[in-house]
Amino acid sequence: MKHSSLQGGLALSLVLALAACGGGSGGSSEAPHQDTRIDTAGRLAIAEDAATALRIFDLDSSAVVANIPLGNPPSAVYASPGRRYALAFQRPQDTVQIADAGIWQEDHGDHLHDYKAAPKLLGFRITGPQPTHYDDRAGQASIFMDGRAPSAVASATVFQDADLGAGRVGASISFAQPMHGFAEPNGNFLVATYRAPDATGATQAEIYSRQGAQYTLVRRLDAQCPSMHGSFTSGGTTVSGCADGVLAVSPQATGAAAATKIATPTGVGTIAGHPKLGARFIGIGNAGTPSTTRFYDIDTAAAKATPVAITGWADGRLRRAHGFDRAGRTFFVLDDTGALHALERGATGWVVKKTITGAIPAMPTAAPFPAFAANEARDEVYLSDPGARQLVAINTTTLEVVRRTALDFRPTYLAWLGIAR
Repeated sequence: MKHSSLQGGLALSLVLALAACGGGSGGSSEAPHQDTRIDTAGRLAIAEDAATALRIFDLDSSAVVANIPLGNPPSAVYASPGRRYALAFQRPQDTVQIADAGIWQEDHGDHLHDYKAAPKLLGFRITGPQPTHYDDRAGQASIFMDGRAPSAVASATVFQDADLGAGRVGASISFAQPMHGFAEPNGNFLVATYRAPDATGATQAEIYSRQGAQYTLVRRLDAQCPSMHGSFTSGGTTVSGCADGVLAVSPQATGAAAATKIATPTGVGTIAGHPKLGARFIGIGNAGTPSTTRFYDIDTAAAKATPVAITGWADGRLRRAHGFDRAGRTFFVLDDTGALHALERGATGWVVKKTITGAIPAMPTAAPFPAFAANEARDEVYLSDPGARQLVAINTTTLEVVRRTALDFRPTYLAWLGIAR
């Protein structure tokens, strides 16, 4: 009798689930499936300066809808690869806490179904020595743990949103030594940094192949990249910054990757990219006296780097935040005066289309500096403004500041969460 009751309950649950999505045997009396699409601009996960809380700001109501308690002040905040979860890095405490922002989409076979619910903190967290570098690529992401000398080695975890929802990571790898590095996922391959036993930091790249939850070394590339730092993967190519240029690793589809060194006049420590730009990137680095931020258009197909000129970018000018709009059409750079420069790439390279003077009216002279986030459902990008306690919204079509929303806290790190359109 217990077995029959269980079967009956399961059958009833299945019928209700099918009816809820317009499923079942296909009778004409069934009601059509409705309300599967939610018109939402999404939410922002916003860190508060020096606070152990993560604010979830709803862009539809322009209000904070949840205060998520954290164990420690976050050292960075990122969006999960599916944009449902906020990842609150706490580097000194060796942990990453995960908050469900409450907006997501499911594939129900015959339709995509949108959901909007209250945010919540997951019980699952990712731990490891000094989580630092985050790479989000084509539906999966990795967290690189730097390790901690002398005995805690570097490691990396790779996951998708489904993994986080199930309270797990998809795959992991440990390296031989602690190092400040990266692990770029690309399908079943991983491009990671290598530190020689007698080196002070990473200087080479390695290719790994995934088997289930583990990675196996395919090959180590000979090309040297001194002061290896920063990375981005797009179009089957991974680019990393070096003291003397960039290192481009491609193609990766078969694991038979080759490394190409592309020289730049000054070192590169940050790589910016966007999926719609293919294997084209922007290299960023500070150099000179006074220290000045330089930008390079990296064309990996031509193995060429071209300086990017920003109008009015004088010696001593420094980048404080940067990022692309959702289409990859416009590249935004916030400088240390609070001006926001919008660049578009034409036949001759990246050129300034507009500069918004005073986007941040009073730029802080020390960290925390403003952070940048792009909306993937609307033509907007956002800047946090810690000094003025506000959120600044810029329309990426008109290149105008469209809103300045007052907040009752000092916002720092930003991550957009929602359903990409």
